[in-house]
Amino acid sequence: MVWTVATKRVGPVGGLVVTAIVVGGLVYLKPWLAENAPVVGRLVGDT
Repeated sequence: MVWTVATKRVGPVGGLVVTAIVVGGLVYLKPWLAENAPVVGRLVGDT
């Protein structure tokens, strides 16, 4: 979904950059989300 929206807005290269930033941010925030927002942490993390 991120790829589709970003590609329409900023083109394929921008879509790749935006997708990488979003995925990297989720990986970086995964421990914090698991602790402070368990529902979101379960959605992002492994079930």
